[in-house]
Amino acid sequence: MMKIQVRNVTKKYKNKLALNNVSFTIEGSKIVGFLGHNGAGKTTFLNLLSGIIPTTNGDLEVNGKPVFNTASVLRDICFIAETGNFQFEMTVEQSLKANRYFYPNWDEDLARELMNTFALPPKSKVRNLSKGMGSALGIITGLASRAPITIFDEPYIGLDVAARSKFYDLLIEEQEIQPRLFILSTHLIDEVSNLFDEVLILNEGELLLQKDYFEWDETILAIRGSSEKVAIAAAGHEVIYEQEFMNEKMAVLYLKDQLFNKDEVTSERVSLQDLLVYLSKQQKGGYAI
Repeated sequence: MMKIQVRNVTKKYKNKLALNNVSFTIEGSKIVGFLGHNGAGKTTFLNLLSGIIPTTNGDLEVNGKPVFNTASVLRDICFIAETGNFQFEMTVEQSLKANRYFYPNWDEDLARELMNTFALPPKSKVRNLSKGMGSALGIITGLASRAPITIFDEPYIGLDVAARSKFYDLLIEEQEIQPRLFILSTHLIDEVSNLFDEVLILNEGELLLQKDYFEWDETILAIRGSSEKVAIAAAGHEVIYEQEFMNEKMAVLYLKDQLFNKDEVTSERVSLQDLLVYLSKQQKGGYAI
């Protein structure tokens, strides 16, 4: 079982603070949604986790061992970035062969099967692949690596809806066949949120939220009504975001207990996409969960 421990991690690029004193733990075999807007610090963290760059401060460990410059740890991590995963002058077949030697759990049969699934021409050079084919090559590599920690950062650029749906099916199938820790960073949140076992949201370099998927879905609620009734309903709960228009007020709540006057307000569930927006606005407003 893999365990990622992040303790007080900070990453600075000259005068820019990309991550600010971030701490959390992820462990077990699960699919984790790693979310946030552009510039939130997601890609920086994934680069740290994959050993591409070191932290400025803090500790990042996998199963108790530091990630950076630790070959035995890095062989257990497959990071498929948004772009730049493969040498342009290599063919598809050569790229997969190179990865076969790096990842100890590489499944050659699966790689061949997925090449057929995505109709990827083995003799084509990477530089001649369309964006969709390049994404397919990344997906094949990530799945066939069978790496205990497999990371996909926006893995489906250029793929149509049918190809993306196939990727989601393969992800679920792989998790059933050989469970591992998948980390998926994506902007297509509503499209993939039902895959997640756990959700982490970064904003402005800080961790805003870490919850089991079904836990946040049960504890985040939007209510609407008159200002007075919404205020009464919100009492005792954490207000993530609120806005008022004419005579109606809307508040997004982090429920601490039952909603007492639920019959006097209108309530609705909040999608993960909307939750991300509300949390980002709340962070800018200086509140904290």
